[in-house]
Amino acid sequence: MQNSNSSIKPGFWQSAGNNPFWINVVNNRVFWLGMNQKTNDVNFGENWCHVGHGTIKGNKIELSWADIPAGEDQLSGKIIIQIIDETHIKVIEDSGNFGKSEWRWADAIKNFSSL
Repeated sequence: MQNSNSSIKPGFWQSAGNNPFWINVVNNRVFWLGMNQKTNDVNFGENWCHVGHGTIKGNKIELSWADIPAGEDQLSGKIIIQIIDETHIKVIEDSGNFGKSEWRWADAIKNFSSL
C-alpha cells in the first residue's frame, strides 16, 4: 500500500470475457494495454485494441483509454474501476462500452506467443 491507496498486482490480467490485459503500476499511476481475445474468427486486437492511463485514488482507479489503430474500433472514454483486492478489479462507471466488466490477475508476465 502506498499513500493510503489500494494497489493491484502488475502483470497479465484477464477480463470476465477472457480478453487479455497487461497492466503496470508505477507508484499510483496505472498503464494498460487491452485487446479482444483470439478466436476462430479474429486475431488478438483485430476488433479492438486500446491503451489506458490512470491514477489510483483510494480504492478506485480513474482511467482514460483510447483505441489504437491496430483494431477496427476507434473509441475512447473514461472509466472508474473499483479495486476489490490486489488481484480483482471491477468497472463501476464508464463512458465507453465496458459495462460492468471485471478483471482478475492471472500472471506476472505473459507474452503474446504464450497466449
